[in-house]
Amino acid sequence: MNLVWKRRTLLATAAILAVPLAACGTSVGGSAGAPGELTYWSMWKQGEDQQKVLQSAIDEFTAATKIKVKVQWTGRDVLQGVAARLNTGSVPDLTDNGGGEISGALAKVDGVTGLADVYASAIDGEDRKVGDMIPAALVSPYKTSGGEPWIVPYEIIGNTLWHNGASADSGLTSKQPATWDEFTAWLDAQKAKGRTPIALDGDVAGYIAGWTIWSVIRHGGVGLLNKAAQDKTGATFDDPAFLAAATDVEKLIKGGYLVKNSNATKWPAQQNAWAAGKSPTDVLLMGTWAPSETGPQAAPGFQYRSFPFPSVTGGKGNGAASAGIIGFAIPAKAKNTAEAKKFIAFFMNKDRIGKIASEAKNLTPRSDVAAPPELADFQKEIVAAGDNVFPPNDNIGAVAPQWATNVWEQSNADFFNGKLDAAGFVKQLKAKTVQLYKNGQ
Repeated sequence: MNLVWKRRTLLATAAILAVPLAACGTSVGGSAGAPGELTYWSMWKQGEDQQKVLQSAIDEFTAATKIKVKVQWTGRDVLQGVAARLNTGSVPDLTDNGGGEISGALAKVDGVTGLADVYASAIDGEDRKVGDMIPAALVSPYKTSGGEPWIVPYEIIGNTLWHNGASADSGLTSKQPATWDEFTAWLDAQKAKGRTPIALDGDVAGYIAGWTIWSVIRHGGVGLLNKAAQDKTGATFDDPAFLAAATDVEKLIKGGYLVKNSNATKWPAQQNAWAAGKSPTDVLLMGTWAPSETGPQAAPGFQYRSFPFPSVTGGKGNGAASAGIIGFAIPAKAKNTAEAKKFIAFFMNKDRIGKIASEAKNLTPRSDVAAPPELADFQKEIVAAGDNVFPPNDNIGAVAPQWATNVWEQSNADFFNGKLDAAGFVKQLKAKTVQLYKNGQ
């Protein structure tokens, strides 16, 4: 997942994350092999690994069903085009993107179709239903007003702490810090060795804010930042968790742990230098696309390992894990919904969706599809979290996109650039939130 998409067996029992979404079996798409067609606008571009996997499935689908798929490999801004056509009645029959992105662009204006019948339908070539293979916690934020899930995920993404499992310099090969005290002790030990252990491309607002988001989650729990983003009074920022979280992050900013001159370089300089072993850095906070994105620059023998963001004393969000989804949605007013639903059930077949892991090197929602080796640690993190998962960034981009950009990211930039201390950071967040909503945004 590259930066253009801005904010881009699980080896356990079938009960990972939550009870799967099962229902009585039905079929979708009409009679088997009925001819027809559908139009699919995708977030992937020609040549990307996911595009290749999906194209292979499309070819197989057409051969098996005689249903033609007119696909446009549009790229990450695909939803702009879909949203613009909602009122025209000329929308694609199928699209895909992150759950938060679809929510912000389409679902908030009732621009998606409920997919309960897809969840209740049989997976092509299997005796299990689509809903049997999708943990309920993954799609709980993405439902219509009537309670139907409107997205069928085929890829799981998240955010975690990455390190090189083959690096003797990191001090992480045998034990990773589990608590904030252990983490800061490790930071001090690395600093004493002359290292600046945290890699960070400081010109990327979303990446620097990731540290604060995790700190808020650990101290205040899942949903606190989401609540603050929508609180027109700003009163949510009076929760002590915000100052506690900011105080922890302030120690990172002022403690000499961030790679030098991170704000003076251009992405992806720092993440590439980390992977190549060309900087004295050890950990990188990034999404599950880190291995594929930095892989071409990685030093020989580099081993992608990860561990959860450290817990904090008394934290309400200890144990929570970041688990977002990328999946299929059917726009409202689509004309060929039966065909689109049939393709979704076709793609969810283990052998087809399994290529998202084996060829595109990403996680899938199916518990019987093994994670690629690079994501094995993250898979364990998700499994351990159970149903205590949250969409990346606590879903603020979906519920309050202007706030996320104009208040949250800007204030984090000021914080990391030394313009604000911890108390000033929280004070500015509250004041700017009130002003944003006062101005009617």
